[in-house]
Amino acid sequence: MSEKDKDRDMCGLQSFPPCTGALPYLLNGFLLLLLQKEVLGCPAVCQLCTGRQVTCRNLGLSSIPQNFPKTAILVYLSGNNISHVIPNELTDNNNIKRLDPGTFEGLSNLRYLYLQNNQIAFVSRGLFSDLLSVRYLTLQRNRLSVLGSGTFLGMINLQTLNLANNKISRISDSAFYHLENLVYLFLEGNNLTLVPSNAIGRLKNLERLSLSHNPIQSIHRFAFKGLNKLRYLSLKSVKLKEISANGFFGLNNLSQLILSYNDLENINSSTFTLLNNLMYLQLDRNKITSIGDGTFEKMGQSLKILSLAFNNITELQPEVLKPLVQELNFLKKKIK
Repeated sequence: MSEKDKDRDMCGLQSFPPCTGALPYLLNGFLLLLLQKEVLGCPAVCQLCTGRQVTCRNLGLSSIPQNFPKTAILVYLSGNNISHVIPNELTDNNNIKRLDPGTFEGLSNLRYLYLQNNQIAFVSRGLFSDLLSVRYLTLQRNRLSVLGSGTFLGMINLQTLNLANNKISRISDSAFYHLENLVYLFLEGNNLTLVPSNAIGRLKNLERLSLSHNPIQSIHRFAFKGLNKLRYLSLKSVKLKEISANGFFGLNNLSQLILSYNDLENINSSTFTLLNNLMYLQLDRNKITSIGDGTFEKMGQSLKILSLAFNNITELQPEVLKPLVQELNFLKKKIK
């Protein structure tokens, strides 16, 4: 089966024969579409309704259409004027300010939920508890400031959570309870002043984490403890000045670490302790003046890209890069 056929099957799209231009065929097709909407219980106002996919974009709607099929997996309502969602309604990319409890009742088959570019300031405990099948949730570019206890309760199948560009300054230790299957978490562009260690430490299967553009300033000891499967970590533009010893403890599988555009001045042998599988390390655009011996001691066998561009380094001792050079010479001899 081709990729196109797979997509068609996933969304429930129907394959009709090519249009011949005959008026009877057009009329029959139109009647069939109307009957199909009626049978499936779809909103008549929407442009496309196939049972698993519903499209109601750019219609100037002020409220959510009724009669969404319970089999819906994808619902598109962007580009409308919806300002309030009451129970049994669903929306995305409008002007939402409030989500009432029960909003998502009956949507246990929904897999993708887009709520970006709204004005949502608060999410009540258990609001998403009916969304047992959702794999992708985006709440970016809203006005969230606090993630309370049980915010995502019940979302046992969620794999991607995008909370970027809100105003989040505090995350409850149990905010991410039930998200054991989360793989990607985006928290960049918020107001976090500390790494929310207790909250993210629950995410045992997390592979990608972005905390960029938060005023974090320092990485405390064991800040990422519990994230044994993390492979990508971005701390770009977090005003970082200090990394405590064991700050990256537990990140045994980390392969990419982004620390660009920060205020680091010195790094030493305790900075990157136990990052034995790191392949990409970006330290460009900091204020680094000195690098201690042994800083890259355990990275010789893994590190492929090291960026130190745009710092304040005036002198670099040979011992600093010796572990990397030794591994390079070993590989050259092995190739010969």
